[in-house]
Amino acid sequence: MFELTPTLTHPETAWLANAVAPALVAAAALGFALLLRGRMALLLAELQIRRSLRAGAALPPALRPDPALVWAPQTAEPAHQLVVCAGVTAASGAALCLVAPALLAVALAAPMSALLIWALMRAAERRYVVRLDRDLTAAVGRLSALLRGGVGFRVALERLLADTSEGPLSAEWGYMLGRQGAPLDGGGIATPQQVVAALAVQTPSARHGALLDHLSVAVGQPQDVLSRRCAAAYEALQASDRRREEALTELAQVRYSGVAVGLAGVVMAAYLLWSQWERVALAYSGPLGAVVGVAVLVALALPIAGGVLLSQIEDIDY
Repeated sequence: MFELTPTLTHPETAWLANAVAPALVAAAALGFALLLRGRMALLLAELQIRRSLRAGAALPPALRPDPALVWAPQTAEPAHQLVVCAGVTAASGAALCLVAPALLAVALAAPMSALLIWALMRAAERRYVVRLDRDLTAAVGRLSALLRGGVGFRVALERLLADTSEGPLSAEWGYMLGRQGAPLDGGGIATPQQVVAALAVQTPSARHGALLDHLSVAVGQPQDVLSRRCAAAYEALQASDRRREEALTELAQVRYSGVAVGLAGVVMAAYLLWSQWERVALAYSGPLGAVVGVAVLVALALPIAGGVLLSQIEDIDY
């Protein structure tokens, strides 16, 4: 509650006056996002494409796909990202108004929005890879069964896509099916080997890329060779899933212990702040108070961060 001062005559309603600037900044951010929602959605979609193209440009010239085979995965819906970015930008601008002038808060909201967009794109790409890897083993098993039954590679892909729900795997395998026979900029048409090899270096999933790199060698070979290669890939994926589950089980105790220790430290620190705020403020108000405070916060967060990192373990890391 606000205290009575010579310039504050009605402390019980002072929050209304102080809320004017944050409300104006939040309304300005939401209005700006509403007016430019179309262009901002296109910008977010273009950022995803540019990110994929930069990854391809970093490859050696011999491994870069033909321009006709360039493909950018749709890891997230730009409209959804726009709504989240607008909401968080408005909230961050309003929060900054409480500690800084309104114009400075608006200026600081821009880099915070850019950082938020980058974090959202990374998180969306991570979810895309998780969904793709989750469906990969079963799909490769079905592909192996179809190839073993004498079905050709293209027909097997068509049957799989007809029975696969919409998602990252259907999008990437649909690319493999749709780009076969496409005219290349360098002349000729795209062969199945070229399409599979091009997707292998463009997919964001390291696991899927390793599988496609393995299959690109066998796609142009006789049916029995391709069938054996696909069966071997299916067995390797199953073994990989088993190793990953074993690793997660072994690391579970360490992960939970780290999170529990970190949360216990946070709870104790919060209790001290609540019960002895005057002493805490006095202890950290000296010349080295800020440095020590940051060190304490980092020490409290390290066990939690370690537990979170261990929860992201993948078989490819081994």
